[in-house]
Amino acid sequence: MNLSFPVMRKISLPLFIILFITNSSIVFSGPPDSTISFFPENRIYPVIFLDPLECQIMSGSYLLSQSGKNLSLYSTVNMGFTLPVIAGRGKKVAWELNFGTAIFSQFDLIKKDDGTCLAGLMNNDFKLSGDLTIRKNNNLLRLRTYHLSSHLGDDYLQRYSDTLTNDKSANYEQADLTYMGKYGNNYWYAGAGYIYTIHVFRERFSILSGGVLNFREENPVSYFTGIDIKILAENDFYPDIRTAFGINLNRKSEPLIRIWAEYCSGKLPYSTIDYGRVNWFGMAMALNIIK
Repeated sequence: MNLSFPVMRKISLPLFIILFITNSSIVFSGPPDSTISFFPENRIYPVIFLDPLECQIMSGSYLLSQSGKNLSLYSTVNMGFTLPVIAGRGKKVAWELNFGTAIFSQFDLIKKDDGTCLAGLMNNDFKLSGDLTIRKNNNLLRLRTYHLSSHLGDDYLQRYSDTLTNDKSANYEQADLTYMGKYGNNYWYAGAGYIYTIHVFRERFSILSGGVLNFREENPVSYFTGIDIKILAENDFYPDIRTAFGINLNRKSEPLIRIWAEYCSGKLPYSTIDYGRVNWFGMAMALNIIK
């Protein structure tokens, strides 16, 4: 992924703010029993795996229904990670500074008028993020900034040859603040975000919420249910909802593998292709390498 100087300039100020807050917390308010480490083994902020734009390893295949169009098969492949770079751990207060990156690829399979099927790569989205997370007891607060850019796939460009190939109007940078209550591997969260790109062709404000509830966590294989809700000014504040029910393959920290059935209703989060409001149902899996 090639990041131009303007992109780096856009994300540099929020990253500087995060670094300043981090250093200030260490110098002025860090508890005497805290220890500072680089690249710690465990994260304190869990993967919000139902967030379509989470930096994670995840794939899914869905039956996609659009108003006025035939049913199609829609698949996603996400390759990414969020890595804790520096962290402070204390008995009551802990914090960490994370770096994340990901590529989100979208594929579809449609049935043509002659009865044949056509598959192809529709779009790739690239994300670069940084965040500061602070935890006290069961309460977590995350300040995050990220850049998201979108690039049409070769197959999409071949189908629609009159499409603008390098449309950057949908790219943006956003900062958001999220509160999370975490109890074991169960959590709920709520927050708000704002697009700070100076010239942007999107409405700027957004709200997010959701949670995950696990069952029989003491077993090697357990169950969970979860929901992720996005309310964007870009979508006239009409909720985009993603729900899931599935199984965990557990380890001591976060589950290593999650497999689930999900239903999604709303607009797809990817920034170039506008499918309108859709409904999908299918299966997905996420692999969590970083604990």
